[in-house]
Amino acid sequence: MSLEAVIFNSDDKKRLKDFLGLPKHIYGSGELMQNLTDEASLLDGTHILSKYFKVIPILVYRGKKAVSRAVVTIYPDDNTAYIGFFESIDDSAAAKLLFDTAAQVAKENSAADITGPVDCSFWLRYRLKINHFGSPYTGEPYNKDYYLKLWEENGFKEYQKYFSNHYIAVENDNGCEKYAKRLANAISAGYEIKSPDSESFDKTLREVYSLLIELYSSFPAYKRISESEFCAMFGYLKSILDYSMVKMSYFNKKAVGFFISIPDYGNSVYGKLYPWKLFKVISEKKNPRSYVMLYMGVDKEHCGLGKALAESVRVELKKRCVPSVGALIRSGNINKDYMAQLIDFEYEYVLLKKVL
Repeated sequence: MSLEAVIFNSDDKKRLKDFLGLPKHIYGSGELMQNLTDEASLLDGTHILSKYFKVIPILVYRGKKAVSRAVVTIYPDDNTAYIGFFESIDDSAAAKLLFDTAAQVAKENSAADITGPVDCSFWLRYRLKINHFGSPYTGEPYNKDYYLKLWEENGFKEYQKYFSNHYIAVENDNGCEKYAKRLANAISAGYEIKSPDSESFDKTLREVYSLLIELYSSFPAYKRISESEFCAMFGYLKSILDYSMVKMSYFNKKAVGFFISIPDYGNSVYGKLYPWKLFKVISEKKNPRSYVMLYMGVDKEHCGLGKALAESVRVELKKRCVPSVGALIRSGNINKDYMAQLIDFEYEYVLLKKVL
């Protein structure tokens, strides 16, 4: 049966339905990490970040069945195009037609290269998982194990690498003397390390923005967004945080570091919160099976504070005696070695690039 690539817009309800529906035919119920609301709003241009870019969605059909999809994102004054929302059956011919069409779209928009997976924005989802598949954790950029093969077959090469450390449960203080000393020294030097609560959440979110908007600026695919946009996008954290696992550091009453962890809800927080899913989320929040350490950052003028923050989180993990994941650490980042004695394996991810 012949293959056909189709570029469409959100007014084409049939194509839109096929695009949004494809992941459900590829993943099992426990693996599906799709946020339908975000996808739909990005495709119709109503997402809070839509003003920054234009999107060109592509579908590949075999006969009448959608088998591959992607979105090419174009930013003004950026000669890199971004390709994301990639999903495909394990079919080299279908993937080739999809990537060839995406490359042509990128060239028509004056791009010199194409980078992915990037789901439109650094602030949404990017990176390709390449090992340890099954049971995705909350916040993980999850995909099928054959996706790397499809990308590499079409000329994409590794551009950046990332790791997530899987930590065993903290049962004792062995090997943590250095970090404990760093925490004690930080406190004696005048740093305050504390957890926010729901009442101070909005203030804390703005403080985190003021730090990470600069700290993350060197990351691939990074684009600056406003404080109000950031707060609108990440306000959902207010209802799913275990606040004791969030640490803020202050020096002279100014926020200088943050460490944000959440219970691992798997994929329960994605999509509509049906009653049974809401019950599962509430249960996981009360008695987490694991934690995901999502974001960390320290003002560059306060070097060494990261170890103190990591120790403050390790102390909390010891109280709970459950495993955790240090998520999505860029290769070469010193954070990768924090709590190294507790690492039992590493997840790996890549960002890929193709010169056009």
